Amino acid sequence: MVEEWRLIYNPEGDMADTVAWPAALITGKMVGAPNTIFIGGFKKLGVSLGFFQDIDTEVDVAKAEDLDVEIVRRLGVGGGTILIDPKGSMAMLMTFNADRYPNMDKAFCQIGGALAQAYWRVGAKRAYYDHIGDIKVGFEKITGFGFANIGNIMVQNTIFSLGPPDVAKFLQVAKIPPEKWKDKKVSDVKKYIASVEAETGKLPSREEFRDAVVEAFEDMLEIKLVEGEMLPEEKKAYDGNRAVALSEEHNFRVSSARRFAKIPADQKLSMARNKARKLIVAHVLSDKNDVIKDVMISGDFYCSPLPYLGEMEKSLVGVKATDKNALVNKIKETYAKPNWQIPMVDAEDIATAINMTTGKA
Repeated sequence: MVEEWRLIYNPEGDMADTVAWPAALITGKMVGAPNTIFIGGFKKLGVSLGFFQDIDTEVDVAKAEDLDVEIVRRLGVGGGTILIDPKGSMAMLMTFNADRYPNMDKAFCQIGGALAQAYWRVGAKRAYYDHIGDIKVGFEKITGFGFANIGNIMVQNTIFSLGPPDVAKFLQVAKIPPEKWKDKKVSDVKKYIASVEAETGKLPSREEFRDAVVEAFEDMLEIKLVEGEMLPEEKKAYDGNRAVALSEEHNFRVSSARRFAKIPADQKLSMARNKARKLIVAHVLSDKNDVIKDVMISGDFYCSPLPYLGEMEKSLVGVKATDKNALVNKIKETYAKPNWQIPMVDAEDIATAINMTTGKA
């Protein structure tokens, strides 16, 4: 018998919904809701930050306010900076039993294939799953997606690109470092963002694309999607987490400007980016001998359990930022902890970013 999943469709959402809906559906899963796929549209221009990104190095907050561009940080989900365009963007969220897949790689592979198939169904025949978190057409990225693991629940978040985004505003708000293009075949964001309309000459309607997603996921995951409603427990969580999404505490949870607001006279703050398979950003507060006093690791990665990242940062205090071997060995202590996951990021990648802040890498 084909497994039934719940489908929820919300065509007119806002940036706060990108936080509120995941929290609501996670709560629902905890109280017995079925596996669920949520599909929604947007009514305003916005920027979505990955949970582990530093808001101050990724976006110009003041410029976003001037241009009336909303900024929100995703809840627990990694990945990079994403532009949300009311005309051309749609979102998909999944909550399902974590034991459906033996590991993250398998989850990325099958769901990435389903996402590519959805694009195929609306005419974007060149769409394919590239690597963790990317669907592309040619060399151009058309979709980014990521996962968070919460107990026995897997949460997946996707932003679809139906039409060309307002790149002019995006480039004024987003701070895109040159390292971002290190492994890309292009060096201009205007040439790197793809869409269904750019690929096919036609902008699909929200309903048209929703139906394509439903058909693709029913086919690839061998499930049946049935439209359902929000549970009372989900509505309560939705309302509460909208408040979280709009709070400074959440959006500035990773903020180099706030974390290093006061720098002692005998110390210095340095920052470096290391683009390996994922972009790792290191902010290092050190003394005149390069001994680390504090360190903040941010970037477009995903990791779990979350407390381990903070513990890793604290463990590096007292290590010399110039001593890469010592950095690697200390970071590997976190990698040896039970259940630690940080796909496509090695201990050496993090150590390199820290080492680069000294200018002696």
